[in-house]
Amino acid sequence: MKKFFILLLFFLSGCASESIKVYSDEDLKPFDELLARSGSNAIKYDLRQEEDCLQERIPGFFCARSGGKSSADIFEELVLIAKKKTPIILIDDGGDEAYLLAEKLKKAGYRNIHYFQGGYERYVALKGKDFVPETGECSSCQAGIE
Repeated sequence: MKKFFILLLFFLSGCASESIKVYSDEDLKPFDELLARSGSNAIKYDLRQEEDCLQERIPGFFCARSGGKSSADIFEELVLIAKKKTPIILIDDGGDEAYLLAEKLKKAGYRNIHYFQGGYERYVALKGKDFVPETGECSSCQAGIE
């Protein structure tokens, strides 16, 4: 019986560490697969400055800084619109802001957080000529789950 509880503890602690999935350069294909299969069921936030996001972004991503929102504003918005198991996919300039927001969301109980560690420019570089960005106002993007 004692072995069972020890195994259960290891299993549960392993599940908690899976709350945040970080994608690196080698994980480009799994990241793209995540984007393709998540559809409108996920919240996809581009954390870069609004001007940069409007100029070009990954299709389907919402410009989270619209209206001059701060990181704290973005966190509060996510808490209002996302359920604890809703997939949340983040991208930023270089991974730092996405990391900080992901950690904050994890501490708040969210369990399905993903981000690309290298940031937007690295993602675009790895995609090469195959990448076609979305531009302008984000009319096809969703700020939240309906």
